[in-house]
Amino acid sequence: MEVRHLQAFVAVAEELHFGRAAARLQLSPSPVSRTVLELERELGVPLFARSHHKVQLTGAGTALLPAARRLLDSWAAFTAQGRALARDTEALRIRIGSPSLAPSELVDQVVAVLAELRPDIPVDVEFAASVELLAALRRGDLDMTVALLPVDGHDLHVLPLGRYQFGVVVNDHDELAQRKELSAEDLAGRRVLMVTSVQPTATERIVEWLADAGAVIDVLADADLVRLAQLVRHGRGVTLTGSAGVAAQIFTQPGLTVVPLRDTGPRVELGLVWRADADALPITEELRSRLTTLVSESTLRI
Repeated sequence: MEVRHLQAFVAVAEELHFGRAAARLQLSPSPVSRTVLELERELGVPLFARSHHKVQLTGAGTALLPAARRLLDSWAAFTAQGRALARDTEALRIRIGSPSLAPSELVDQVVAVLAELRPDIPVDVEFAASVELLAALRRGDLDMTVALLPVDGHDLHVLPLGRYQFGVVVNDHDELAQRKELSAEDLAGRRVLMVTSVQPTATERIVEWLADAGAVIDVLADADLVRLAQLVRHGRGVTLTGSAGVAAQIFTQPGLTVVPLRDTGPRVELGLVWRADADALPITEELRSRLTTLVSESTLRI
């Protein structure tokens, strides 16, 4: 049994819905369902009664839920104590995470604010997918992280930093390449190539929005963005990209045009996330205040 089993059990028990629990954990429903099944096999009792439209706790699930919550609280206290001991024995530094495909300018600005507030403390940045960064944050391997929103859980606090502005990537010879702006309805009947494995919580909402507008969605099996760019370049379909970051740069090659997409779809945001037990630390309060000012002035770019 691992901490992730308890996290999945508690999330599903509180949401009574695998989809909502998965969104809360920044996962797709299938891994959450598998994790709960693993826990049920380990314990030897069913925790949930599942039907087509309903998820309910069994008697065993109801009885075990308080203990699971206590174990997670104990784990959080344990890691907090470990971090405190580490601060006593190691050189002080701030560890921050950032999604690998997020606009680098965003985390750079967070790092710059930290450097202004505490020039005496070095900052280390780690890059991974949001779900991995949030797990590292909960383990205590990170002090804070930029992550894709929404992020749920009473143990974490969030400051939204910015919303993605999307564009449609098309072949230069496509008639859409001549447009100044596109709407989702302009993609009706079009083959839209999508990668959903990297950030499933956000991309699945985008896929649903485009499908409702009549787009023909083709979900690619892998997250190879270079291959995706080549498919679009050779007329195999169109795709979406953000306006900044490593992913956006992949679609700037000759033969491709990015046309801004009218901002009417689901909100896809990035935010700064930290543990609730660090909420009262002076550096957290100062950083939150400074970033809130930058966000209100629209100084942060995404």
